[in-house]
Amino acid sequence: MADNDFFADDEDELDQEIELDSLLLNKRISVRYRRKDIKAIVKTHSLFFPRLIKVDLLDISSKGAAILSDKKLKLKSRVSFFLQFNDGRRFTIDAIVAHNHSAPRYGLKFSVYQTELAEHLLTTQTDLQFG
Repeated sequence: MADNDFFADDEDELDQEIELDSLLLNKRISVRYRRKDIKAIVKTHSLFFPRLIKVDLLDISSKGAAILSDKKLKLKSRVSFFLQFNDGRRFTIDAIVAHNHSAPRYGLKFSVYQTELAEHLLTTQTDLQFG
């Protein structure tokens, strides 16, 4: 076996490890925060009767949120999700009702990854809960 063959094998192994690492990425991984200090409102998108609904925020991440709502939300309906933090910072997020089988608990899936929200959640987190 020539020295070149030995190095070629090492390069193949490194390539495989990199490929394996990239395959192991789970797109669903995100940090979910349980926060009581964020005010949340859902606006339904209806041509004739759009509604603003005050909801309780159960948990939130950069990809979605779990909420409690007294009003029914239709599965796969598009909504606007408004958040206000105690420091006055506000976020408006387009979302889809992804889960409603545990009503009055609903799951919202954000239309796009919310990088700024994720950073603000992390920097304003004061009470750590693990579970």
